[in-house]
Amino acid sequence: MTCENLCGTVVCEEHTPKTPENALLSRRGLLSAFAGIAATIGLASFGESAMAASKTYVACKTTDITVGGAKLVTLPGTNVQIVVTRPNKTSYHAFSPYCTHQTTMLSGIQGTNLICQRHGASYNTTTGSPTGGPARGGLKRYTTTVVGTSVKVTV
Repeated sequence: MTCENLCGTVVCEEHTPKTPENALLSRRGLLSAFAGIAATIGLASFGESAMAASKTYVACKTTDITVGGAKLVTLPGTNVQIVVTRPNKTSYHAFSPYCTHQTTMLSGIQGTNLICQRHGASYNTTTGSPTGGPARGGLKRYTTTVVGTSVKVTV
């Protein structure tokens, strides 16, 4: 029923629902809260998908790489290639084997640097950070752990 039916006016104070001036949620506030909740749920499910997509592989044995060396590895059951470095006796690191300058496969190691022979870019074997040449950024780094004599990499 409207005010017209009850008292003959279009709108009156007596029959109009009152909203307290200090109401917690307006329609705009409610919609904003809903949008925030929806965004949070979306981001959470995106993060869960990313975590579910990562997988750990045995890349090689600790004895496969000499101290100061590196090895190009194709992860078992995939076509994913990584380069595993061993800058000292106890540490192993894994990186993308592609130069950030023009996505060329890295060609070797020189001292403490991975080298791209195409244009001379070089990357630190511990951090993957560029140390010279036209490199546009550091190499993508993967989490590496050693379990017994296995070097495991999470991609």
